[in-house]
Amino acid sequence: MKKIILFSILLCTMVCFSCEKYLEKPISSEVTLEDIFASKEKTEQFLWNVYSTASIYEFPFYWAASESGFYHYGATYTILAAATDEADAYANLTGAEAFNTGNWSASDIYWYEFRSEFCYKGIRNANLFIENIDQAPFSETEKAAMKAEAIFLRALMHFDLMQRLGGVAIVDNVLKVSSAEDIPEVRIPRSSFEETVNFIVNSCDDAARSLPNVYASQYRGRIVKGAALALKARTLLYAASPLFNSDDAYRPVSDPALRAMIGYTNYDPERWRIAADANKAVLDWAKNESGWCELYQGKENPVDRYEEIFINPNVNEIILDAGLMGPTATNYFVRFMTPGTVVYTGTDPVNIGVTFNFTKFYQKADGTDQVWDEQEGVTYPYAEYRRKLGELEPRFQASVFQSGTEWSRGTGTVYHFYEQQSRLLDLYNGVGFLRKFLKGVRNGSSPAPKWITFRLAEFYLNYAEALNEANGSSGEIMDALNAIRERVDMPPYTYTNQADMREKIRRERAVELSFEQHRYFDVRRWKIAGTDGVMKGGMYGLRLAGGAEPTYKLEKFEDRVWDDKMYLYPFRVSEIDLGYIVQNPGW
Repeated sequence: MKKIILFSILLCTMVCFSCEKYLEKPISSEVTLEDIFASKEKTEQFLWNVYSTASIYEFPFYWAASESGFYHYGATYTILAAATDEADAYANLTGAEAFNTGNWSASDIYWYEFRSEFCYKGIRNANLFIENIDQAPFSETEKAAMKAEAIFLRALMHFDLMQRLGGVAIVDNVLKVSSAEDIPEVRIPRSSFEETVNFIVNSCDDAARSLPNVYASQYRGRIVKGAALALKARTLLYAASPLFNSDDAYRPVSDPALRAMIGYTNYDPERWRIAADANKAVLDWAKNESGWCELYQGKENPVDRYEEIFINPNVNEIILDAGLMGPTATNYFVRFMTPGTVVYTGTDPVNIGVTFNFTKFYQKADGTDQVWDEQEGVTYPYAEYRRKLGELEPRFQASVFQSGTEWSRGTGTVYHFYEQQSRLLDLYNGVGFLRKFLKGVRNGSSPAPKWITFRLAEFYLNYAEALNEANGSSGEIMDALNAIRERVDMPPYTYTNQADMREKIRRERAVELSFEQHRYFDVRRWKIAGTDGVMKGGMYGLRLAGGAEPTYKLEKFEDRVWDDKMYLYPFRVSEIDLGYIVQNPGW
């Protein structure tokens, strides 16, 4: 893994990557780190650069790395949801297609979705800041808070590596190579999974001690104490989950050292209690310390209430977002995220469709399950399609653009996908197009809303899950779970038993956090990705046909491939060939 950093040091001695001209200059007699940290303005600009290189982005903004300098964290030209049972990208040019067909390997993982070197680039920038901020002309309190921001961002990048790779090379200082004798020092092997988790958790604890609960309005979007608590809580939830917290590895492993790199080597139920406590700490911070963070309750209509969270960056539920992503001149958001002909009028739209597999997670607005006709190939009246989808709960209506509805509600323009103005609009797989995040988006729109890194609803669900697995209070489990349902006017659940509540919590999590880059990792950490209809086997949609009396039918649009080795990503072959990185099982 450290080949990337060594390469960066030897061949690219820039302080960091930024659009600011002073940061584009190499460290030299003209501009040095001392020069940068002697200036308040330049120190702050360096910190903003750490943000830009050490944040997790999901929306597709760039066509290729040559244009942007880094890939986004989606599945190349689309979002990770299209590589799960949530959605499908109709265009076959996306990285999601490679995941869904199993056509990816240790030789080409960088192309399809994830380039670990960019995590380490952000880590290096964070370390540079951490090691030099004490020189800057700020008060001790200000310097401590700014250092804490960089410590958090460094931990966030280690988490992003951990959730894909397991135990990784931990880099907590600036690596320097001045001679060949220094090269072994930068060849950092993988740490165990437990060591990686502990590093992230300890970093979050360290950062939380110095971060404020709130910033002045002009600095909204900066890292607050709640973000450090949130990263710790999510990390511990993942660590307690079956993929990592198990007596048995997801694939047989004979090497004890490798076994410790891909998870804990035993199951310990106490990890669920620790995760529950960490997630409760986020809820307590929001209620008792933040002074501002709460579940969003605005808008009278529950559809609008849910939708507002993703189109209004000032909603107080958002603990941290990744900022506006990318210049408008090269913004591929419209092309890759919105429906062709309805919004995007160019060639080769990606067209993200929401699968029927995932649609079945949504209940009707009265809290009962929808009854679906699942005889494949049998045609049914179009009016039934409209009725059954229209009966689904508010979060479905806010998230899915189905035939017979308006792209932007209130315009009066209704689109029927089987045919509209003599242009076919059936280039999608599923029941309709993705709408979430997209209200008001048009051809030539400004960059998309900010990508949400943490929002409070996640931690109600995290707490409910961890507490249920830890055999905690049934009343507290239900309070946390039903707070999410009641926010969108859904009837509350009642407690049954641990196994049944596990399924209810997972279902509610799927619906509430849909398309937000959670389910892709959730089905892995729960070790259910290989279940038919999840990441393996048939993916279904409702195919519409026009005519005097339009119809629809259930149709399988593809069979997806799963191998248990895909529970964790491979390290790139070029890293393995260096001789000190151990490859994940099966790759």
